[in-house]
Amino acid sequence: MSALETIFARRSIGRLTDPAPSPNDLDTIVRAGAAAPDHKSLRPWRFVVLDGPAKDAFGEVLAEAYTQRCVDCDKDEVPAKREKERTKLGRAPLVVVVAAIHRGDAVPFVEQFAAAAAAAQNMLLAATELGYGSMWRTGDPAYDEHVKAALGLRPEDAIVGFLYLGTPHPDGDKPANDPDTSDVMMRWSPA
Repeated sequence: MSALETIFARRSIGRLTDPAPSPNDLDTIVRAGAAAPDHKSLRPWRFVVLDGPAKDAFGEVLAEAYTQRCVDCDKDEVPAKREKERTKLGRAPLVVVVAAIHRGDAVPFVEQFAAAAAAAQNMLLAATELGYGSMWRTGDPAYDEHVKAALGLRPEDAIVGFLYLGTPHPDGDKPANDPDTSDVMMRWSPA
């Protein structure tokens, strides 16, 4: 595929199955992420791989974080929601958490976060090129201090997203993305 074909072929697929990216393919995907542009070559990202027993154990972290959010907001915990948090990583055989790591103030953090987001997009495109399906997820866990701490992140760092990677179900193919840009593009001209 050409780069443009890969961009238009990448689709969010909510449930993925085995096989997950092989170790070599995962290395390629992570290297693609690390090739993202970033000011001053700060490399303001970290990629945390969750698979196998580690993925299951991290589901417990997500469930505990949900319980704590309920306590903090003085809301009743809903057992079904807690279970959904605990099992949500099971939607794919491999999950990569992309984090923006605050590397000082030489570059505003918003730009460091943008670089980490570009890294995430590079990873999704690499996965597509290699024949895998993907989904970029966020939600409450991405903004939860308990979840961040469990990943070894500091309060000044941020979770950019949870990248779900695997193989699309045979009946889960989606058509290529061919967006209409008529309502999002404009030409600026002086007044």
